[in-house]
Amino acid sequence: MAIEPSIPRRKLSAILMVDVSGFSRMMGRDEEGTTALIREFHDRTKAVVESHQGRVVDTAGDSVFGEFDSVLHAVRCAQAIQQAQAAVNTGREPDERIETRIGVHLGDVIVQDYHVYGDGVNIAARLQSVAEPGTICVSEAVYQQVHKQLDLAFEDLGMQELKNIEHPIRLYRVMLAGAAGSPRIPDERLRTKAVPSPDKLAWKDALLHPSSLFPLVVGAYFMATVFGLPPSGRFFPSIGAVLAGVGLGRVLRLRTGRRAFFLIALGVGLVLAALFIAWRSESPSWWLLVGGIVVVAVGLTRLRTIPRAPSVER
Repeated sequence: MAIEPSIPRRKLSAILMVDVSGFSRMMGRDEEGTTALIREFHDRTKAVVESHQGRVVDTAGDSVFGEFDSVLHAVRCAQAIQQAQAAVNTGREPDERIETRIGVHLGDVIVQDYHVYGDGVNIAARLQSVAEPGTICVSEAVYQQVHKQLDLAFEDLGMQELKNIEHPIRLYRVMLAGAAGSPRIPDERLRTKAVPSPDKLAWKDALLHPSSLFPLVVGAYFMATVFGLPPSGRFFPSIGAVLAGVGLGRVLRLRTGRRAFFLIALGVGLVLAALFIAWRSESPSWWLLVGGIVVVAVGLTRLRTIPRAPSVER
């Protein structure tokens, strides 16, 4: 008697994807030995997933696909898998060691029978593919849910385009002390919730940086001369607009690490300067206006250029 398939239903799930790095190379070197190692890896990983209240959807080839109702359980499980694999590797010869990459995403999926489908699954698979061996890569949706709940550090990898995923996604690497592919981090740093990139500053530090603060303050004062503050002169407000644009651009550049924001702010300052000139002299400065629009357009073009995630050998 044929069994009728269940009705598909949507739900919010945390998806965990685990993959063995260099699997094809290992199989080419020793098929029987690698098969035994992978079978052991599957059994151990499945037990870890189930102990964290998740279920294994699939274990095809060298990968494990897990689903969780709790994103906290999913991330804890990912951490436990990497720690267990690292412990196993310490007692093995280098050729027998298995390095795993893990991706975790929180998203809407379709569940039918024992299968899980949807964009959430695809994103988790892409996160796993860009993770370095021995590390965990999570999406911003996961990070926002767990970074205040778990005593883990996260490295912001920025916005990245993932293959066959329509929109860029901000990625984070979970910093595991002593894990392969991750720097060893002192215990006191592990208690921080995020590890900022070295070329980015916090909003306060970016604003108070001399290269930002000075042009912002001077520019704001010069623009205020339109209300009668000294010095007097019709070009001071325009100069102030340009300086303010430079200062604001420096703040955004230092905060985000992207030069495109500096160009956009500078271009807006040039446009505002042209409007000040037109207001005070009734003769618009077209070259300044056009120049500002061009600079803004260049900045927007560069802003749309998102760094692609690096390809990783399977």
